[in-house]
Amino acid sequence: MNSEENPSWDYKPGQDTAVQTAQVASGGSAANSFSWTAAEYIEHRPNAGWYLIMLFILVAVAAGTYFITKDYFAVGATIAAVLIAVVYARRRPKQVTYELTSRNLNIGQKKYAYSLFKSFSIFHEGELSSINFMPIKRLMPPVSIYCTPQDEQKIISLVGEHLPYEEHKLDVFDRLTQRLHL
Repeated sequence: MNSEENPSWDYKPGQDTAVQTAQVASGGSAANSFSWTAAEYIEHRPNAGWYLIMLFILVAVAAGTYFITKDYFAVGATIAAVLIAVVYARRRPKQVTYELTSRNLNIGQKKYAYSLFKSFSIFHEGELSSINFMPIKRLMPPVSIYCTPQDEQKIISLVGEHLPYEEHKLDVFDRLTQRLHL
């Protein structure tokens, strides 16, 4: 067996109250696998004020780029980047099948071994919860899964058998993208 698929250590939650609560709520031991379908990300429908803010940002950054570089190509690239952000913000999320097994986290067709992650954390936003997996590798981005509050305790229990829960605060970039609903 591959060492990534079968870690040499086994985490059992000790003092993490969120995980202990989840295990008690699910009746102690969790089942071997659990799957559900949810959105690939939390949808935010931009309103007219959001578009005005993006227009202001576009004009300010494009003007600043022109005054600094005197280059029309850089201004065009700036405009294209903001327009791509606007188009992406209008995109509706797809429904994805998530599955937790005894060895992997499966998101659609992608499989992630638990050994790729050092911990997980939970964020609540609107009607969905986000469970974020913090990778061991520096250049690997965090992996997020989304679930309803009804499934959250079962998911925490299953993940808690493999990874420690870690309280995680949003950094400046995360708070900015959350406020801009990107």
